Amino acid sequence: MPHLLRRHDAVVRSSNLRVRGGNRKRSLGVSRPRGNGVVGQQETGVTKEEKADGAGRYAFQNLTPGKYDVKVTSSGFKTYTATDVDVAPNTVSRIDPKLDVGQLSDQVTVEANAVVLQTEKADTHAVIESKQITSLPIGGYRNYQTLLNLVPGASPALTQNSITDTPGRSLAVNVNGGNANTNITRIDGAASVNVWLPHHVGYVTSSEAIEAVNITTGSADAEQGMAGSSATVLITKSGTNDIHGSAFEFHDDQHLKSRAFFQAAGTDKPLSIYNNYGGTIGGKIIRNKLFYFLSFDGTGQRQAAPAFYTVPTAAMRNGDFGGLIAANGAGTIYDPNSGTPDGKGRTPFPNNLIPANRIDSIAQKLQSYYPLPNFSSGVSNNYFAAGGPILDRKYFDAKLNYNLGDKQTVFAKYGRMWATSGGKGVFGIAGGPGLGGADPGLGDTTQQVATLGTTRTLSPNLLFDAVVGYNRMDQSVIPNDFGTNYGQQFGIPNTNGPDPRQSGFPNIAITGFTGLGVPNWMPVTRVEETFTNSENVTWTKGKHEFRFGFDLVRHHLNHWQPEIGLFGPRGGLDFNGGATALNGGAASNYANGYGTFLLGLSDDAEKSLQNILSTGREWQFGWYGRDRWQVSRNLTIDVGLRYELYPLMTRAGKGIERLDPSTNLVYLGGRGNVPDDAGISVSHTLFAPRLGIAYRLNDKTVVRVGYGMNFDPIPFSRPLRGWYPLVINGALTSPNTYSWGTTLKQGRAECRRTGSVYRYHPVAEQCIGTQPEQLHSSRLRTELQLHARTQTP
Repeated sequence: MPHLLRRHDAVVRSSNLRVRGGNRKRSLGVSRPRGNGVVGQQETGVTKEEKADGAGRYAFQNLTPGKYDVKVTSSGFKTYTATDVDVAPNTVSRIDPKLDVGQLSDQVTVEANAVVLQTEKADTHAVIESKQITSLPIGGYRNYQTLLNLVPGASPALTQNSITDTPGRSLAVNVNGGNANTNITRIDGAASVNVWLPHHVGYVTSSEAIEAVNITTGSADAEQGMAGSSATVLITKSGTNDIHGSAFEFHDDQHLKSRAFFQAAGTDKPLSIYNNYGGTIGGKIIRNKLFYFLSFDGTGQRQAAPAFYTVPTAAMRNGDFGGLIAANGAGTIYDPNSGTPDGKGRTPFPNNLIPANRIDSIAQKLQSYYPLPNFSSGVSNNYFAAGGPILDRKYFDAKLNYNLGDKQTVFAKYGRMWATSGGKGVFGIAGGPGLGGADPGLGDTTQQVATLGTTRTLSPNLLFDAVVGYNRMDQSVIPNDFGTNYGQQFGIPNTNGPDPRQSGFPNIAITGFTGLGVPNWMPVTRVEETFTNSENVTWTKGKHEFRFGFDLVRHHLNHWQPEIGLFGPRGGLDFNGGATALNGGAASNYANGYGTFLLGLSDDAEKSLQNILSTGREWQFGWYGRDRWQVSRNLTIDVGLRYELYPLMTRAGKGIERLDPSTNLVYLGGRGNVPDDAGISVSHTLFAPRLGIAYRLNDKTVVRVGYGMNFDPIPFSRPLRGWYPLVINGALTSPNTYSWGTTLKQGRAECRRTGSVYRYHPVAEQCIGTQPEQLHSSRLRTELQLHARTQTP
């Protein structure tokens, strides 16, 4: 009689805990004459025994990943044993043993081959196992996500965001053309996501600590939800009865690399040192009952890369732009005090030279932080420098598995990553781009993930499993110029401020030149948390396996990062060159940009303020029911229904904000009589039917067809993190392309509060930019009124 060996689709942790949404359970089933079936995990000695149903089938659910031996006994038949049966996450596997008539003392032993055909499920998935992860040359910080390139439908996995932002070096991948923000990973059942950058997994598990990774990309069962393009289930390693361990060291440096093709002769290869080292150990505490696994992974990197930057020449610093006029007149420096305010009728400076008494004294101070060209006498890419990011990162992972008896297993897992990463700006404390692609600052990041799960057999045909998970990120990034109010020292009004986080070098952006200052997103403090709870019940009755469950995800976000403007909290000024160009003449270029800077005429001065912590609090809920129906030995039908609910995000202790564009009013949820949702509604009809059919034509051919519907689980905190009034950007801009909005001596717009209304005020009594002989009116970019209405909108 044929036997059916199955691993269920709801992955269980390495401790027999199965978790929905990223961790599918596995089960083994066997169909044959009535008798007993026993499976035993080779590594731990843990066994499970089941009796056959009326059709001679066995179902072993929620098995831990690993190698199993399967034994089938029945009166009047020889004992059948299959060895080395591989159980992987999120799969249903099948074997069909053949029982021969004989005595129980007689035995037929078969070494199981790798299961090639997927006969019991219709989903599309790929499994990456530990041997592949540790043996293949995956490179890229030895990140297991590199192997996502092998998954059908996946685009090449790429690093995004800087090493300071994401020292775990998570990779972003688009699956089947979907948005990378909708990919969800569960680590031993715990949802792990970077709430602010959801295209990144929160905790990038060390490759040496991974048992298996299952990536579902289509037609998932009803129990797998709260995921868009793909759902990844990652199972970490567990201990066994025997002590197993490993030690590793991967080293690379510039001496092992070839020279870059364009590298100048006689120059040294840029510094490049990479070390990845660590080890693992796992074993038993109590034989066949209690097991442990520990892993450590450290990475040290010093990377340098050459790059070219554009800095002003000595002549340009003195206002001499002679010889820079193109044939069409581009590069001519016009006197902004001549002609009309819109740039018409202007006359050029004699000899294309700005008089010394017209050069702004603050501009002279600022330009002293530019080094002189060291590569060529030209005005583009004339400064060469090499450098790069640093990374000091460590991982620690621990896992315990406890077999309480025949009816219950428990596991606990904890992982921690702590890292320091960043770099230096090309101009030192004056910032500029980070050398070698680094950020001009240092970040300290800690990522943690913890999971506790259990599986309990309530009756021979009723099984309960549950998991609770926690993921947390703490991050602080400080720029190189932190701690000194350089803008105030230079005499630029309203740059910097009383908060130390407003300190630093003002951002100076000049058309055609490498800018001064650090990125607008620095400094930053981030705390993000994700809580997970999944509970499931499996009921087996005859040919049917019913499964019902509930999922809960809770996201918390707490950020200080006023980056909505161009220049961030220290403030900055832009010089686009229009003020020294001619309306109707050649377009302005780099010469006009630097000429405008020397005159101190800015077309855009900005500064962002954050006096309220940006917070996000959001729930995600899911319920499902499904039936896996073994219609015949060749046909399996999987039908189910999910319902998901994504309530509107709120702030910590308050509601959400809503801007009414027609009135320019911002409604504050939870203040006055304004409801928490401020009049915004979300869908309550997110039903997702699932259907899968698998038909086994023969031992070599299976036809599968499936249908499913998914909903985008991206956290609301990503698009709604911190806008007005949490973060306010004051911007003073020019009234037209050929004018200016302010000067270096006037500074940027100042934000003051009057009652319940925020308004932007210039330093002067009126918002104007002044120069001798000419008066230019200016405008403020934004004014919003802030109301907590006494009536619902």
